[in-house]
Amino acid sequence: MWIAGKIILKQRVIACISCVLLASCATTEGDSEPASDMNYRGSDCISIRTIRDYEPLDRQSLLMTAGGNRKYFVTLAGTSMELRSAFRLGFTSRDGWLCPYGGDRIVFEGISSVGMPIRAISRVNDEQVEELLIRYGKKSPPELQDPAPADIQGAEVEELG
Repeated sequence: MWIAGKIILKQRVIACISCVLLASCATTEGDSEPASDMNYRGSDCISIRTIRDYEPLDRQSLLMTAGGNRKYFVTLAGTSMELRSAFRLGFTSRDGWLCPYGGDRIVFEGISSVGMPIRAISRVNDEQVEELLIRYGKKSPPELQDPAPADIQGAEVEELG
């Protein structure tokens, strides 16, 4: 009996290790990161009383503006159709800080009040805000101009008359 239990335990351990390895290798299309130096999996926190504005980027991401015109890129743990149509956002937190850990949630006050856990919060600078707005289609990328033709040194043509 003891040997059979040991075999079952080994099988369970192997199954768990296999699951962890498969999960670590799995990628989704939405998880690709641009080449910038922005941390899209940040663990920054925002004082809830300083949050002034927000802009939904898609069903899972938004930009938040806090006091001092600080901007934060917030990624939710799941997607929500409510994010784009939410008139107001609410927050649930135990300590007055909105963080991607500790059970904090963003509550969308639209048709129904649905709370969504937060995956990541990253403070971003103005350049990164521009990159995000372009990436999510909220702003058109600047048009690339063709470089002016370079002056070519060569023989000059002389007209005969």
